[in-house]
Amino acid sequence: MKKSVALLLAGVMALSLTACGGGGSQSAGSTAAGGTQTEAGSSAASAGAEGKTKITFINGFTGGDGPFMSKIVDGFNESQDQYFIEQLQDSDHYTKFKADNFDMLIIHADWISTYHALGLLREVSDLYEKAGVSFEDDFHPITQTYAKYDDGIFAFPLDLYAETFFYNKELVETPPKNYADLIALRDKLDSENTQVYPIGLPLTGDHQWAWMTALGQSGCNWVEGEHIKMDTDEVCDAFMKVHDLIYVDHLSAAGLGDQDHYNTFVNESTDNANVKVAMSLTGPWKYVTAKEILGDNLGIGTLPQIYGDIPCVPAGGHTFAVSAEVTDEAKLDGIAAFMQYAYQPDVMLNWADSGQAPIHLATMEKVKEDPEKYPVANVNYGIFDDAMILPAIYNIREQVKYVNTNVWSLVLQTPELSRDELMEELKNATEIATELSEQ
Repeated sequence: MKKSVALLLAGVMALSLTACGGGGSQSAGSTAAGGTQTEAGSSAASAGAEGKTKITFINGFTGGDGPFMSKIVDGFNESQDQYFIEQLQDSDHYTKFKADNFDMLIIHADWISTYHALGLLREVSDLYEKAGVSFEDDFHPITQTYAKYDDGIFAFPLDLYAETFFYNKELVETPPKNYADLIALRDKLDSENTQVYPIGLPLTGDHQWAWMTALGQSGCNWVEGEHIKMDTDEVCDAFMKVHDLIYVDHLSAAGLGDQDHYNTFVNESTDNANVKVAMSLTGPWKYVTAKEILGDNLGIGTLPQIYGDIPCVPAGGHTFAVSAEVTDEAKLDGIAAFMQYAYQPDVMLNWADSGQAPIHLATMEKVKEDPEKYPVANVNYGIFDDAMILPAIYNIREQVKYVNTNVWSLVLQTPELSRDELMEELKNATEIATELSEQ
């Protein structure tokens, strides 16, 4: 099956990396002194590599988690005098990785299959051995669904971030566990009169996770071979459940705007200032701002069984990967040394400090010992066995775009939606995904 590099690059340039940063163009490089700087100061970063083997590393951590990755990188640079990791943090890091020949990158779990198919990543079993890290024994088993292939291992797992359930304790005494509980909360809140709803479903903003929740909890099988398959009765039923949640059972207000599943939770919605939601299904990176606004009234719980009885929580993950272009043995030794350093639990705890949930088992145990310091990670650790990551098939992010835009907008913006209308769009989504899988 022919794989198109041009198609890949077109897709990655359009990505919105909300899980990594603020979506801006800020970039930074680590320095030997432990600070960060803009591209204009890159000469200073290079100077720190004088006399050492330099390894270039790019990631998209341009938001609040960026300094925590820099702390790990800078700690490694200061811990020895043989290697130097020169880091660039940029929101367009996928495009720049390919264009500028970086040695190492952070790659999302759902992108590995595409990069692997295109031959862009190096197999790293030998680096695991040099680093004294075991892929089979040192990480949660879910990592084997996206980092390991028939021809080897192509990433070092960093974390798993899952759809996170926040609730306002002033409005919710006991977190709902199922759909019936949501109905009861709606009645208690008197949603249609007060405009205070149990949850919010936005047109954009974590909407991919919203439909993945519906399909997963409904038990839908939505992958066929190398492409997603949406044109089935069970998938149609799941999307209709989402539609009816809004227009039949009024558990969410209709017409919410971008990010309003969260903005109405923290009273910061511009377009829907009169609407408030008692709970928000969003990403763990929202914890810091939610805590600042709600304080002790912020609750964190397990995702309710909204659409069915099957436990399922949408998730994603960050991993370290190595460019297939790296052949220099000194660089490879340096990358292995970095992995050996980074996967010390006391070092990896820096990543937990960012609000992320490291998937390294020894670090997980340390995080579990302090649930008050790491509340989101500890809740998310409880759902790792039920996590659903986008399937490890070629060009998956491009394949789901039509669902994210056309199908989702139809479901949310059509009060009198019929199954026939919906099925027509699901057929389109399947046809487009099939074509993308064959290019």
